[in-house]
Amino acid sequence: MQRIVITGATGGLGMALASLLDSQNNELVLVGRDEIALRALNESLGSKHQILVADLASSVDLDKLAEQLFKQKIDVLINNAGLNEFGEFADLPPAMIEQMFQVNVIAPMKLTQALLPSLLRDKATVLNIGSVFGYIGFPFYATYSATKFALRGFTEALFREYKDQGLRVLFVAPRAIATSMNDARTEAMNKELGNTADSPVAVALQIVQALHAGQTRQVIGFPEKLFARINGLLPNIVDKAILKQVAVMRKFAKK
Repeated sequence: MQRIVITGATGGLGMALASLLDSQNNELVLVGRDEIALRALNESLGSKHQILVADLASSVDLDKLAEQLFKQKIDVLINNAGLNEFGEFADLPPAMIEQMFQVNVIAPMKLTQALLPSLLRDKATVLNIGSVFGYIGFPFYATYSATKFALRGFTEALFREYKDQGLRVLFVAPRAIATSMNDARTEAMNKELGNTADSPVAVALQIVQALHAGQTRQVIGFPEKLFARINGLLPNIVDKAILKQVAVMRKFAKK
């Protein structure tokens, strides 16, 4: 049995991860900003796990969370909480840009740093939930893509820095997931473009498999996995494929 921290535990993917990891007899620390939703999730799992209420967009809450977790033994830290916004970059409020970087990048970095002494002591695992948009800069997701590129860079550097000290650091990048994070416009766009959205349960299963296997990097979904590799080697090819879709995407991006 492992003690596993899941941030963003009440989101679609977070709940699926919690359910799966609970079924494997792990001890969970469920972190989220909605206490009522956290309690409901915990009750659905038998009310045997710890819940911690924290809004990762708040530096005060983040510091308090780090203090609470530092006192505990942690086997796995899953940085899952995230914000997304679909739309034209010109229309995105500057405050939202800051908030997305705070939740998607700064929070997992600061939390990992605060817990690093105990994570190193216990030879723990840090699992950062990214996105295929952390490999492919996608139009109308400029800020979200930027945060996931940053999270991937942080994960890769951390892995290389602390591997010799026994810290496992993983980056898992799902494609679109059928959760409330995607609004009706996004769903309509994906349908017209023929994009696949995986169920949270299916994604959670692959994430946990990657966790057990100790995979350093994992992109979920095909052909997205292939496009991610091509984009790293020959980005012009991916440019051409995506640019053909921009007109359709812009139609849905307009609020």
